Amino acid sequence: MRKSVIVLALMCLVMVKGNAQTYGYDSYAELPTTDLYDTEVMNMSLSAYRDMAAKRDRLFRYYAERTVNAFHNHQWHDVISNGNHLISIVPVSLGYYMRGAAYEALGYYKEALSDYKKGKKGDCPEAAIAYNALKAKMKEMKKRKK
Repeated sequence: MRKSVIVLALMCLVMVKGNAQTYGYDSYAELPTTDLYDTEVMNMSLSAYRDMAAKRDRLFRYYAERTVNAFHNHQWHDVISNGNHLISIVPVSLGYYMRGAAYEALGYYKEALSDYKKGKKGDCPEAAIAYNALKAKMKEMKKRKK
């Protein structure tokens, strides 16, 4: 996020510093670019992006802490609720694992399997282990029903 903001700012700076743009094929017309880009507006935009990134970081840390605490206290509904917020901010694989464990504990095996699979794709070893264990458990349950 910061890298793209810096690149955008540099591109705008280069455009503001330019004196003219040339258009056309045979005939050229020079158009001033300094009037097209306002440095005050660019500074306001960069400030807004910076504030937004800081708010996103604070929210991520807040929901990550709440999700982990609820997970350790086996408060499964809170894990799911806070995990939803956490994953909506940044789809982190450990968040998928914890939410999957909560779904599994509540008996929602399909949802748990889906979250474990997403966590496994994000290189979360706990999610990979839980995915395989739940898959085997579901297979065993299916056998028992027959």
